[in-house]
Amino acid sequence: MASFFLLLFVAHLALLRPLLQNGDSAVYNQQIAECDLAGRTTHVGYFVLGILFDRLLPFTTDLNMNVMVLLVGWLGLAALYATTARLTESRLAALATVPMALGLSAQLRGMLLSEVDGVSVAFVALSFACFQRGAALVAGFLFGFSLLVTPLSGPLLTVFVVSAAVRALLNREGLRQQVRSLLALAAGSLLVYLPPVAFFFRDYVYGSRGLLHAPRASASVPRRIAQSLDFITDQLGYMLPLYVVGALVCLASPRLWRAGQPALALLLSVLLLAVVGQRFQDVPVQLPNLVLLGMLPAIAFAISRAWLRVGLSVLFCGCLLNVKSSYQSLFSDLRRSQQQRELALEIRALSAPRAPILVGLSGFHESRMLERYASSPEQSAKAIDWRTFPAEQERLLDPSFNAQVWFFHGVSPTQVAPLLTRYSFENRRAGKRNFKVLIPRSE
Repeated sequence: MASFFLLLFVAHLALLRPLLQNGDSAVYNQQIAECDLAGRTTHVGYFVLGILFDRLLPFTTDLNMNVMVLLVGWLGLAALYATTARLTESRLAALATVPMALGLSAQLRGMLLSEVDGVSVAFVALSFACFQRGAALVAGFLFGFSLLVTPLSGPLLTVFVVSAAVRALLNREGLRQQVRSLLALAAGSLLVYLPPVAFFFRDYVYGSRGLLHAPRASASVPRRIAQSLDFITDQLGYMLPLYVVGALVCLASPRLWRAGQPALALLLSVLLLAVVGQRFQDVPVQLPNLVLLGMLPAIAFAISRAWLRVGLSVLFCGCLLNVKSSYQSLFSDLRRSQQQRELALEIRALSAPRAPILVGLSGFHESRMLERYASSPEQSAKAIDWRTFPAEQERLLDPSFNAQVWFFHGVSPTQVAPLLTRYSFENRRAGKRNFKVLIPRSE
């Protein structure tokens, strides 16, 4: 089975490009390239892992990070397979967890385009696999690191606690063992988690992106639950009936109750994350739960009678449709990001030897992505929105500052009148688009 996962990993290596998933990944990659651990310390584990890979791999930082998330992501899928195989004693059933995970577009994207979400999923899956095999201390180390990747891993502790509690209640002779396992899990997690948090305490808690000040959406609990359900149903798509039937079969199984009832543990984790975690825009907080929930249909198939296996096999066809849709969405993202990168590289070449200033980009993600693509190791490009452009004009008037200013939306001479003493307007073409560009008169 190791050869199967190796083959899949190699096949997906061909899809990797030095592309970005969003504006966050652009900012994170910049920090990793600069070995900066002091900013956005709520993701310090991700940065440490990224710096390690960036130093070991010979490519650009953007490509190195995509290699990293692919490798870590496939380790997470292997852990998911191992956990399911242990619970079912069926390799065939466990193998079904792989296409179910790849049928989640957010998971597939997170395994090929760097961001914290895919790494968090993988370390939670690895931790749960170790916990199921009795290696609670190692599971704690892995879970503690997932918390350093993102604090949103925290509510997933529910999966470990509930499964251990159920086993303890239904196997009373194992109560002491389950308590020891949870204590070992907690000890391992704290050993990994607390030292970096203590070192970066002020920024981790009080920084602009710290625990207390990270931008949160103001939403009621019912609204958060609704947002989680929207994300879950959107990601599951055709697989939704398969997951519902799988969860019901698992909840009805006395055997799985004695094994810790993963269905109950995961459903409670979904609810908890919806209430306390679904407070951030554009963050797939339920993704780790969805990936782990992929075990349930596979487990249900393994423990069911023949007639129900036929029904589950029919529902599994929906999974294949999801996989197709997931890859189509991925390829669309890759094409769009590749076009953005080629445009930025062309603008950078036309602006050489200085980095360009990009004005009028729409939103955080496009601004940060094009800013990073247009930068070189020697020169950093800068993206400016229209609101802050007037404040930048004083710097642009400095005689010692020479840069080409590219406008991504229409601009009239009256809007930049103060700058025309130092710059002249030119029409430039890049990436099949026409741009108005301010060129320093000294050039």
